[in-house]
Amino acid sequence: MKISFMRPSTSRPAAALAVVVAVVVTALVGIALSTSRGGPASSTASMVNAAHPNAAEPTYVAMGSSFAAGPGEGPVVDHRCLRTADNYPSQLAEKVGLKLVDVSCSGSTAAQLVTGPKSHHVTKRRPQVEAVDHDTRLVTITTGGNDIDFIGRIMTEACTNMRALGVAKCGSGRLIPVPPNPADYARLEASLIRAVDEIKARGPNAEIVLVDYTPVVAINAPQCSLLPLAPWQVVQETEIARQMSEVNQRVAARTGAQHVVTTQLAAEHSACGPQPWVRGFGKKMVFHPNAAGKTGIADLVASQIRI
Repeated sequence: MKISFMRPSTSRPAAALAVVVAVVVTALVGIALSTSRGGPASSTASMVNAAHPNAAEPTYVAMGSSFAAGPGEGPVVDHRCLRTADNYPSQLAEKVGLKLVDVSCSGSTAAQLVTGPKSHHVTKRRPQVEAVDHDTRLVTITTGGNDIDFIGRIMTEACTNMRALGVAKCGSGRLIPVPPNPADYARLEASLIRAVDEIKARGPNAEIVLVDYTPVVAINAPQCSLLPLAPWQVVQETEIARQMSEVNQRVAARTGAQHVVTTQLAAEHSACGPQPWVRGFGKKMVFHPNAAGKTGIADLVASQIRI
């Protein structure tokens, strides 16, 4: 029997090259199909991330007056607005893990959220709503007291009473302002609705939260020297605080915003409560949130928001 031996084929390198090309093409097709079907493609994701190295960071915008800015204690980060580094927005931002853009400013009103201050005696500031954009995920608003002279009236009442008793000399002799009337509350409500509508237009992805003032007065708290008001004045100021909260509730219901209520905490955390969240008479920035109040409000808001 004749046995013949086959000579090595000279086409083997070409065949091997064809196999390699086929494998590479198959892999590329697989990646393309996976991506088109929504499947994972790590190399594609890496290229997308590399193409957007400066993607915007989600933000939390804090707005409002001194009850948001937190003056009186803590390191001051904005002397013009008396804003402190330990205010409730700063603590809340840490809890929810968002970058804080804090435009709260002592002395501001609800109307000025949209208009900015107009007084010739105030350095021009931009409207607070202008801090909101498409990257904003949370907005808190704590305002309204300056629109109806809430804290100013309590301070004047306390000083007037203490001067009459010959116990203290304070204030400028200002007459006690009259309580707000229904038209005053209606203007406050209209200002807040306008602000929320503007925020929604600028930041459609933001959760908007109306936060009540830290409790100052309470009918069912004992009288004390930290809140030198007559009993009828305590009743009146408690009613005003309730009306402010109801304005927030109506605005929230109309606009779809969220509302964090604090009136239920007044007995325990008002100026004469067992665990005050505000500084009492004779203290710096009287009747404004103390350290415990700032933390307490931050915890309260964090427990109720949907982020």
